[in-house]
Amino acid sequence: MNRRSFITRLMATMAAPAMPLSLPTGALAAAKAPTAALTAGATSWAQYLQAMHNTCTPTMLKSVLNLDAKAAEVIHGNMVSQGVIRDGNQVVQKVKDHVKSYLEGDDMPQTRPAVSDDLEVLTDIWFAGWHEAHAAHVSNDLIALRDRDSLRIRMERMLVDTDVVGPVGAPVGFCTIAGDEIYQFYVAPEARGNGTADALLAAGEKRLIAAGIEEGQIYVLPENPRAQAFYRRGGWADDVVQEVSLQTLGDPYMQRCLIMKKHLK
Repeated sequence: MNRRSFITRLMATMAAPAMPLSLPTGALAAAKAPTAALTAGATSWAQYLQAMHNTCTPTMLKSVLNLDAKAAEVIHGNMVSQGVIRDGNQVVQKVKDHVKSYLEGDDMPQTRPAVSDDLEVLTDIWFAGWHEAHAAHVSNDLIALRDRDSLRIRMERMLVDTDVVGPVGAPVGFCTIAGDEIYQFYVAPEARGNGTADALLAAGEKRLIAAGIEEGQIYVLPENPRAQAFYRRGGWADDVVQEVSLQTLGDPYMQRCLIMKKHLK
C-alpha cells in the first residue's frame, strides 16, 4: 500500500482530519523540537497505530512514516509519553526476557548424553519422525534407504554425539551433531510443545560451541515450513537452497535442501 492509499484508509477508518501530504516534513520538525506537541498529522498516524496495533517500536514508525531513525525515535518517545501508544521496545524486551527465563529456568526439560539403553527407542523416534516430516516430499529411492534397520545402525554410531530428553531407556527426543551441523533432531509427538525441542536444540548448539564451531548449519527440506519456523525462532536463518549430500549406509544421496545457519560465538 502506498502512502496516499494509506492516508485514504486512515481517514476512512478513523474519521480523522485530512493529514498533510507533507507529513514527513512535520515529523522531522517534531524531531528537531522533542518537547513540542505532536503535529496533527503525526497524531492521526499515532491514532491509526493505536487502533490497529496499540503498540509500536521506533522501527515501525520509521517504516510507516518514511523517517530517518532519529526522527522516528523522537516521535516514538512523544507518543509513549503522551499515552498514545505503548512502547513496543518494552514489549519486545519482556518477550525476550520471558523466553530467556524459560530456556534457563528449572522447569526446562533436562538433557543428558545418550546411552546404549536408549538405542531402540531413539531408532523408533527417528524412523517415525523422518517419515512424518519427509516421506511425502522425497523420492521413493530415498524412502527405501530410510528403513528402520539402517537407521538403527547409524543411530548406534551417532550415540556419542547425541543428547536426549527423558529417562534412560525411554527418551522422548534427541539431537545429534556432526561436524558443524545440527545433524539429526527429532522429538516424539507426546513431547512436543513442552520445551523438549528447545532444550535439545540448545544442547546441540552447546556441543557445536564446545567443538570450536563458530557458525553452525542445519539442512531442512524446503517443504517443511514447521521446522523452518522453529529454527528461525531460535536464531537460525535461511541461506541457500541447493543439492546436498545426505548420508546413507552406502553411497551418499543428493537431495535439494534449505541450508539454515547461525553464528554461535
